[in-house]
Amino acid sequence: MKSVIAIQGFKNIGKTLTIKLVRELLLDKYPNAEEIELIKNTIDIRVIVIINEFKIGIESQGDPGGRLSDSLKYFLKENCDIIVCPTRTYGKTVEVVEALENQGYEITWIPKEANKDNYEKFNKKLAEQIFKKIQDLYSIWNYRGTYNG
Repeated sequence: MKSVIAIQGFKNIGKTLTIKLVRELLLDKYPNAEEIELIKNTIDIRVIVIINEFKIGIESQGDPGGRLSDSLKYFLKENCDIIVCPTRTYGKTVEVVEALENQGYEITWIPKEANKDNYEKFNKKLAEQIFKKIQDLYSIWNYRGTYNG
């Protein structure tokens, strides 16, 4: 089964930074990975990281009224094995991610709490947890030769 890893939380608590750290961890661990930069500016990114045909769609913008819905449609069209994205705690962003269940994706919701005391450390730790989940899913896909669940 394909997977969505959705980082869920209120605005301005570091979801974007955490997602960007996940991307960096992937590119550091897999230096031969191909990265297709769809949108990459100083604030948000939309990229696909390809590791041996295993596609990871990464969107960091999860604001209501933003581009999350379009990004998810694009990742579906590109047949991404994993999608990493942010959502708020309720509303349209959650609904568009939930709709991916009808497309054969299993959703893992990861709550993102605000942590002002150790902001950088907290975001890095969460990024490492998400990276570990991606590695586990990649290992299953790699073992089977395909990711058919």
